[in-house]
Amino acid sequence: MSQKTLPGSHEVRTLAGLRGGRYARKSAYRGKANRGRSVEEQLDATQADADRDGVDVVETFVDDDRSASRHGGGREREDFERMIEWIEAGKLDIVYAWAATRLQRDLTVYSRLRDACATHGVLWCYGGKVYDLSNKDDRFRTGLDALIGEREVDEMRDNVLRALRANAVNGKPHGQHAYGYRRVYDPHTREFVQTEVEPGEAAIVREICKAVADGKSYNAIAKALNLRGVTPPAREWRKDQIRRLAEWREDLPENSKLSPDWVARLTLHEGLRTEARQRLAAGEEPLDVARDFNARREPLLLARWHAPTITDYASDPRYLGARTHHGKVTAEEAWPRIVERSVHVRCLAIIAERKSKKHNSRPGKAVNWLSGSMVCDVCGVVVGSGRNKYGPYYRCMQPKVEGRFEGKGYHTSGLTGPIDEYVEAKLFGWLSSPAFVAAYTKGDDEVMQQIEEAEAEVALLRSRLSGFRVKAIEGGLSPESFAEIEGGLLPKIKDAEKKARALKAPSIVRDIVGATVEEVAAAWELLELPQRRLIAEALLDVRLKKVPRGAVVSAEEHVVVEPRLPKPMAAAA
Repeated sequence: MSQKTLPGSHEVRTLAGLRGGRYARKSAYRGKANRGRSVEEQLDATQADADRDGVDVVETFVDDDRSASRHGGGREREDFERMIEWIEAGKLDIVYAWAATRLQRDLTVYSRLRDACATHGVLWCYGGKVYDLSNKDDRFRTGLDALIGEREVDEMRDNVLRALRANAVNGKPHGQHAYGYRRVYDPHTREFVQTEVEPGEAAIVREICKAVADGKSYNAIAKALNLRGVTPPAREWRKDQIRRLAEWREDLPENSKLSPDWVARLTLHEGLRTEARQRLAAGEEPLDVARDFNARREPLLLARWHAPTITDYASDPRYLGARTHHGKVTAEEAWPRIVERSVHVRCLAIIAERKSKKHNSRPGKAVNWLSGSMVCDVCGVVVGSGRNKYGPYYRCMQPKVEGRFEGKGYHTSGLTGPIDEYVEAKLFGWLSSPAFVAAYTKGDDEVMQQIEEAEAEVALLRSRLSGFRVKAIEGGLSPESFAEIEGGLLPKIKDAEKKARALKAPSIVRDIVGATVEEVAAAWELLELPQRRLIAEALLDVRLKKVPRGAVVSAEEHVVVEPRLPKPMAAAA
């Protein structure tokens, strides 16, 4: 029969027959091949300890890929919580762990676990030693181990942060390599040498950025890549892919949006589809199945391009060759550039503009050209669209407001067909005029300089305002003085931002200006609806006028159309 002298006392206690629980945890892994290995080693060691003590292991608790420190990103340790429940329910007599740091690296968590074990008479065993948490000496020893573990984590974190800051300043990469690049390492020392362009992926990045700069729908860009079978940037299985795999059928309409080669791969891997379906039906979590597939290195299926990925790539400064740290550029030429700066700036402007629009702002969902950009001439509210027995129409979206507009909401409406034709005719005439041709066939360098100057002015004014705000908070500036300064700077900031937005017209405008109205109309037919809508937002001020109820009027009487001229054209017009 196994007996133990517990640390901190001379008591000899028999452990044989006690109900034991094993706990194992691993924070992170270096490479997929290592996933799960450390956990298995911990479980083997704790099982050996339990066998030596004659303890019956009644439950095993595993938190794989989970941190035990307060810097762990907030991911809950599900099995740690379950172990606490078992302790408080009186289902365990002793808990085994490979080391104190596997249980916790945070004094708050240590105190919680210590109190639960002391209250319910549950022993700890780590490092081959057994501790009784109701004993003051054992509490001191385990508390000291917890304090040391917490300090080790803080030191490691400080070292990592220092390395990250140094890499950021020196232009060295960190984390996974970005899509479109590959890293080169010395074959002997394995030291990082440089980052190079991956030609195939870089071409896709350029295509995405060009399409966004041209005003195309994010969803349409993603759909085109999926239909062509372009390999998406996903590196491993995710829970949403497991769900899609389990639900996939050959007759699904969405399969028409996927490359035939991708569909064929699904047929080849029928076994994975069956396994995913059966495991989810048995109640297993999709995330657990995904982790298992990753550990087994199963081929990735049903990974796709999505609209958020499109906007991420189109707005990522890394493709300018810039190294960033916490959102700030720390090295301008850290690696080769993939995207031209002028294209990147247009992408940022278009993305920001679309995000700022509250009504009908999803470029891939809208069905009418002018909805969301045309406004009601009475109240200035954006005009939406609908359909009735007469066909599609535009209408004022003003809701009823007591005390305003005579308590009425809706003011005016009109059929889309005649209005679209009239506005298009006005636009085509302007796009074929010498003023538009001169303004929108300028070189990228000139446009870039104007955009950068406007954005620099915004940044400078905001920096000045921020400095005055800090001074006011510290008491060096009275609230009245700060209010006066803020009142003077805010209009200037607004004007500078408006000027920057005025230069944002998509590069597609350069492709449709022409010498004749007929040339412009022919180029217009080749554009997608999201591109047409972006051009309307950038170049036109359109107002829908109120007309007498039941009156039949021409589009010219119903709509006011004026060009929204950028600064270089104002004098020419």
